[in-house]
Amino acid sequence: MDINSWLTIITIFTAVIALLPKDDLKIQIFGKSKTAEILGVIMIFINLIIVPFLIFFDIIILRIPALKVFTVSWGINPNNIAFILFYLSFLWLVKELFYKSSVKANKKIIELFTDLLNNKSFPEFFKLFTRYTNKAEIIKKWDLYRAILFHPQFLNNIIDYRASYILSFWSHFDTERKFQSIFKLFLNNPNSSYYSEIKENWNYYSILDDKSFLQTILVYNLKQSIDNGIFLILTDHISHHLKSQNEYLTIYNQEHYYPKIRDNEGYDLPIYYHIRFIGLMYSSAIKNNIDISTISNKYPNMQSIFSNIVKLIVDNIVLTDNNRDMEFPSNYHWLINEIFDIQSEWLKQFGHSENEQNFDNNSSYISFIPSSIRFCLDELYKGLGENKITKDFLNRIVYHHILYDYFNVGVKKMIKESIDNEILKQIPKKIKKSIINFSVNEKLALNLDYLTDIDITHHKNRKDLLNLKNIINT
Repeated sequence: MDINSWLTIITIFTAVIALLPKDDLKIQIFGKSKTAEILGVIMIFINLIIVPFLIFFDIIILRIPALKVFTVSWGINPNNIAFILFYLSFLWLVKELFYKSSVKANKKIIELFTDLLNNKSFPEFFKLFTRYTNKAEIIKKWDLYRAILFHPQFLNNIIDYRASYILSFWSHFDTERKFQSIFKLFLNNPNSSYYSEIKENWNYYSILDDKSFLQTILVYNLKQSIDNGIFLILTDHISHHLKSQNEYLTIYNQEHYYPKIRDNEGYDLPIYYHIRFIGLMYSSAIKNNIDISTISNKYPNMQSIFSNIVKLIVDNIVLTDNNRDMEFPSNYHWLINEIFDIQSEWLKQFGHSENEQNFDNNSSYISFIPSSIRFCLDELYKGLGENKITKDFLNRIVYHHILYDYFNVGVKKMIKESIDNEILKQIPKKIKKSIINFSVNEKLALNLDYLTDIDITHHKNRKDLLNLKNIINT
């Protein structure tokens, strides 16, 4: 091969390298492993020293005859050896440049990724970042890569762009500060998977398997979520919303209506998502035989998590003479009903014989669920005194969500006793009789005022009826 042929080959070689985008080339250069760096040095030595030496060997040997000792009559032409070495090194370089293997994490590569994050569109950056990294390497070098994953530019974009990516590292958000900073991003973004998955789960009390965000937060990493103060985050977020979002007050105080497409019901009210989230948290725990009060060393069951919401709702209610007697005079009333509906579902999931596999004699849920309902009712009693809650509304709440299933033979004895002690006996004395009587009349078409003990002894629900009469009189 003459010199012109070699110039042609080198030109083609250079053109191939030029095909690689500049950013890829930088990442490849700064992110090579130690082995790749050593091989690179060897290839440079071969191409800068050995190959030129072989190309001009015939001329060099004339000046240095002693080199003839390295030649044999049956040997390969030095030019051909040079070409073989050059071609092999060329193949190695193509493999290194165009085979997208993970790069070695170091300060220089993190600085390069940070620069790309700040100066390129997020899709362009993310394509490069995921091309040259993998989950295992990021976890292994977490102390380096977290500078990228916790970068504000990264977090503010990844929630919308590909939330599943950040979820894959969720177990590594192992401090309250880290966890809260990420979780709040989902809460504050109305387009995040927090909202979309809750809505997609609208007709179920347990979490569907394909809801990756909810599964990650409330199933696979529930202990971590509780440990890192998820109750406190939600409470603060809900409180802030109900106290400061004045533009929603009119919407919340409008009479509730039932849309034709029922899966849209309630989702025009932002707080409904949070109510559903709390409901799914406990429903999922009950289904998976997890007692939330025992899994965290820092935060047990938050007894007032729903009653705090009910209190804020009652404070905001504005009743008028036109809507006072309606089933749900306002969307606020409908939300209150949904809160009780969720808690009554907890009772069914945990305390009915049909869900025997979920029940545990030593579980905190035996007292927690009735206590949670009681605290919510306490806020309704206050609302009744302030004329924000009507007696009819209160009667319906107690009947539909507490006493409707009370006479069911499938209700566990321990649950029924807890309902007696935590809820029914705690109803204010001046309204206790009328509330219990309303439910008994609705369920059994009976009036306790006109039933003697003898009448009750012949009824199939005699134990419950006698117990309720006793509660009324205490």
